[in-house]
Amino acid sequence: MSKKIDPRYSPDDLPKVKNPFLYLWRCFIKVFCYVFFGIGTFLVVIFCWPILRLVWHDKATFKYKGRIFISGILNFFVQTMNFLRISRYQVDDAEKLRNLKSCIVVANHPSLLDVIYTFAFVRNADCIIKAGLKSSPVSGIVRPLYIPNDGDWDEMVKEAKKSLDTGANLIIFPEGTRTPRHGTNQYKKGAARIALETGCNVQPLHIGGGDKYGLGKYDPFYKAHPTNAYLYKFTVLPQISMDKYEGLSPAIAAKRLTDDMRTAIDSVQD
Repeated sequence: MSKKIDPRYSPDDLPKVKNPFLYLWRCFIKVFCYVFFGIGTFLVVIFCWPILRLVWHDKATFKYKGRIFISGILNFFVQTMNFLRISRYQVDDAEKLRNLKSCIVVANHPSLLDVIYTFAFVRNADCIIKAGLKSSPVSGIVRPLYIPNDGDWDEMVKEAKKSLDTGANLIIFPEGTRTPRHGTNQYKKGAARIALETGCNVQPLHIGGGDKYGLGKYDPFYKAHPTNAYLYKFTVLPQISMDKYEGLSPAIAAKRLTDDMRTAIDSVQD
């Protein structure tokens, strides 16, 4: 018996395939990009990472340079997808994203590629990783660079503040999972709590563009959108200052900031 899919993710409203050859080509290129990314990750772990560890001995220097290196690698992957015409992008203020410092970047999360695009555009990006990644094939990359979520809350916030104080930017998707094709998920308060406890401003980012079917939750990895290449539109919204929440209790401040983040992101109409 097949698992019932949340109707918000349903592909029933997708248009029919108009050009079967072009559709099959997009499906092939999509799978090729998966393989290309996997092989590239393997090569970075096996060959590049040991060399970089030898070049940058100091732990702080390695974290900073390593994140910029990863951003460059992901940017190369983004440009490869653009060249192959499987995924195109538009950024309304790429310079602002590139020069961000000590901000918590929050965004909606419609697809698998959101993390890749965001880390490619934000050069010095940090994030909170799932503990399971520490024992995965990419553990050699993520363990020394990013913040694991396997400790207690206070320790995680301490590590986040330490990173933000160096000028790094913390990337968080408040929904906690991919945004459905129809509607959104409830925003979790974790991003707001970290922003309030560290005192760092929040940079809302809206990820829009065309339908992301094939890259969303529950979508088959071998399928692509029936009629179009993927289009990503990134809208850099005004920052939210923590000064606005001074004098409020932690619980009320976290709720209001979470609501403000969602209002800002939802205000963009594609």
